[in-house]
Amino acid sequence: MPRRKNEILDEIEKRIVASDTLTDADKAEIRERARKEVLEARKKDATEAYLKAAIREEQREFEPQEALEDFTVDLAEYAPYIAINNTLYFHGVTYEVPYSVARCMAEIQQATWRHEREWREGKHRVSIAPLQRHMSMKTGVVTGPHGNVTTTGNMR
Repeated sequence: MPRRKNEILDEIEKRIVASDTLTDADKAEIRERARKEVLEARKKDATEAYLKAAIREEQREFEPQEALEDFTVDLAEYAPYIAINNTLYFHGVTYEVPYSVARCMAEIQQATWRHEREWREGKHRVSIAPLQRHMSMKTGVVTGPHGNVTTTGNMR
């Protein structure tokens, strides 16, 4: 009859506990060595992160037009975020971004509100933009919806 998984695990546990190859002092030394390695790894990660941030700051010194500025994303109801260069900027959050990114975000933000307004009012920019102008070929007078716009004189 095959042994159960629990029986096998119990036997392995007994062998580990009964092992006399490692003394309590050896186990404490191994624990201390493991603790030191973990601390060294964490310190290395923190050092690398700080170095990347410092490099970014130094690079910005040579590009003063790309100064960082705070930008709070305030989008229309239908838009949960703005995506720029595979980075998501969520509605209601303030981000510290370079000047060029902030300008781009402001333009996108404004476009969401314009679209929202057009949708709610039922008017589209395309239908609003062109003015109905008529020009008389005989006199050259251009008239718009509110009367004469301009007199062009003789049109050849």
